[in-house]
Amino acid sequence: MSADAHARQAGTPPKIRRMIGMTDHARPETRTCLLQELLDYRTLRTVAGQEDSMHSERKHTVHVGSAWRLVLRDLGLDELSVLRRAGQPPTLFEGEGTRIGVDDFYALFDAIEAETDDPTIALRAGQAVSIELFDPALFAAICSPDMNTAATRLGEFKRLVGHFSLDVEVGPEETRILYRCKHRLDIPRLHGLSEMVFLVAFARRATREEVVPRRVLVQKLPSETDPFVEYFRCPVEEAASYSLVLAAQDARRPFLTHNARMWEAINPALRRRMSEADEERSTSDIVEASLFELLPSGRTQMRDVAKDLGIGARTLQRRLASENTTWLEVLNRTRERLARHYLRSTKMSPAEVSFLLGFEDPNSLFRAFNRWTGTTPESWRAQMQAAS
Repeated sequence: MSADAHARQAGTPPKIRRMIGMTDHARPETRTCLLQELLDYRTLRTVAGQEDSMHSERKHTVHVGSAWRLVLRDLGLDELSVLRRAGQPPTLFEGEGTRIGVDDFYALFDAIEAETDDPTIALRAGQAVSIELFDPALFAAICSPDMNTAATRLGEFKRLVGHFSLDVEVGPEETRILYRCKHRLDIPRLHGLSEMVFLVAFARRATREEVVPRRVLVQKLPSETDPFVEYFRCPVEEAASYSLVLAAQDARRPFLTHNARMWEAINPALRRRMSEADEERSTSDIVEASLFELLPSGRTQMRDVAKDLGIGARTLQRRLASENTTWLEVLNRTRERLARHYLRSTKMSPAEVSFLLGFEDPNSLFRAFNRWTGTTPESWRAQMQAAS
């Protein structure tokens, strides 16, 4: 499908569609100006969609819009059938899109898997995401010098469009790219797998080389692994999170799409909007995301989180109070969510879970878990296993 056809489906105004067509033949300096205006338009649409229900519905919500309609069409799936199965209204993707809860967002991926008997749907979904969607994050990434930089830019920009992060760890021998949700430890299989496919496809397109990862790690293996091993040309292994490991030379391999002038034009606007997005997030959200990182290291005090956020403890306390919550409420809520995940999704003992949650000893977890659920960690785990 042509870029203009995608733009028509996305509901892009005629003026913007003309700009899209012009970029293919314009001089470099003209192309940069056109893409900057296009970027402004697309980002403003994204931000506008986020602001529609910011005060009442923003907490733990994700923006969905016309890009979903395009991807579903490319996958050959009926939009209304997917929405019906996910329990969503038929108008969900219309106009500027809307915000839905993380649970509802996950249900969309489950509905897609249920609507098809194709075990390789994640391969097709990951490759369906392209620059034709006119996503500002893709513009920022595609003009990067290499995959290390592109993944970092994608990770930074994800703060604008939801509660997911792309964490990049660059080492002397390899680069690890970790994809996670900031408020839940589980990610739907289709979502996580397609993200890994997208990253590899993106690296191959930008370098025009057959980049081969060292490892692809997933929370839940696909029903048929051979097609994925064939695509990645490396092992696909089960792990606690979704991550992609690239050899250092591949992560630094030059992008043929590198365009420093375009990045110089885009960067100021992106930085400004990312800063605005940070300001729009609630303090509770920010504290929970920080605790996800700090709890396993035993840093459980309010001063630890305040230091991580670069503010004073009293300032943090005041901001939480303005949202009608307290430090202890956020800490307990985060610990409970993590405890339930570890007990349901891993084989770790309660003592090990206690350590990861920053409790002083296992008895502290037992007492807290009894307050949360009215039972012990072992009994709750047995109930979950019996139910499944």
